[in-house]
Amino acid sequence: MIQMDLEQRQSSRFLRPFLVTSNEDESFLAPFNGFDVNLTGLSFWVEDADFFLPEQQISLRIKNTETDEVYCLESVEVVHQRAEGERFLCGCHIVQVTSAQLLSHYRIVMTDEKTALVSMADSKLSEFDFIEDGSSLSTDQADFQEASMALNLAVSQLKSSRSWGHVLLQDIQDTIDSAQGTQIDIEALKLVLSRFSEYYDHMSDMTIALGMLAKLLAHTPEQPEDKSSWKTLISDFETRFLTEQQQIAYDFMHQGMTADDALKIAEEYMAQTPGSL
Repeated sequence: MIQMDLEQRQSSRFLRPFLVTSNEDESFLAPFNGFDVNLTGLSFWVEDADFFLPEQQISLRIKNTETDEVYCLESVEVVHQRAEGERFLCGCHIVQVTSAQLLSHYRIVMTDEKTALVSMADSKLSEFDFIEDGSSLSTDQADFQEASMALNLAVSQLKSSRSWGHVLLQDIQDTIDSAQGTQIDIEALKLVLSRFSEYYDHMSDMTIALGMLAKLLAHTPEQPEDKSSWKTLISDFETRFLTEQQQIAYDFMHQGMTADDALKIAEEYMAQTPGSL
């Protein structure tokens, strides 16, 4: 990942009260004051620019001073340090997290409904990903049943959209064949390629979203308070990244419908409901 990618933060930043220290400083004896956070990063104040260097990989211990929750981030990359008076603002990108770390960091960012709406509006799918190693699996069979429904829906949606992909591929073939040894119409070819690219991106996003939903469900934490927060995270994720048809179909599947039937009925429902996309 190049430097510019890291500096272009994906979701909105929010000022939050928190402390930052090295992973070894378990008692926060020499903490830095936090400044702002988003789902993929954080920044904090340092007195000396030599404390951290751009592109340096560090491990941090974070304390949410509103709740006293403490968590570690083992894989953080320093993006920049900016002088502000006699201090330096150290901006960092979170490279990877476990499910527990994702939840703890999510709780610092999403303190209220308004914040959640603003942050989720420009968030990306990748911000909700986490590594499986070190992430506990759910102990509730119901979570795996829901994860299975999400995966079944992804498979059904891919199957139902495959015919449209074949149509677009045929358009490309027809455009090439129409040349019949003469010069190919570049603009026409660009148009059909653009349509296929849009189709591919759309299908990829929808499939990844359902796969990510299944992953989130399968790693639902066991403790009641954590489980409640995780369910809120999942709800935010569904609202932001699942299409209207996916959300309606997923609801129908909870009523006992198969994924194929749920998709068909969701499509019919949207066609009959004013304001549906």
